[in-house]
Amino acid sequence: MTSRTHRAAGEDAGAPHAAGGGDLRDLIARAEEMMAALADDSGEAAAAIRERVGASVAAARARLGDLESDAREMTDEAVAAADRYVRGNPWAAVAIAAAAGVVIGALLTRRG
Repeated sequence: MTSRTHRAAGEDAGAPHAAGGGDLRDLIARAEEMMAALADDSGEAAAAIRERVGASVAAARARLGDLESDAREMTDEAVAAADRYVRGNPWAAVAIAAAAGVVIGALLTRRG
């Protein structure tokens, strides 16, 4: 293996497991880069590393898909709940929007 590959492997091995989508995408991209760097290397150790990294990438992609679908589901539920509330309490929704407008206007006036 090249020293570049060792350096990249050391950086990725110490990387924390990402919880956010952007961090997880970065982790997947780095793992794929590492797999590409190992593609030219031969030997049992390189094959074992490629296999482990490939499995990690597959697991990370699956987790990212789960996170995206969970976020989409929660967003849809929040929109539906807000819609039900506004339709059930239109004057309360108008009052809340007016109060938010006054607060935002007061904050912007103080900053300007």
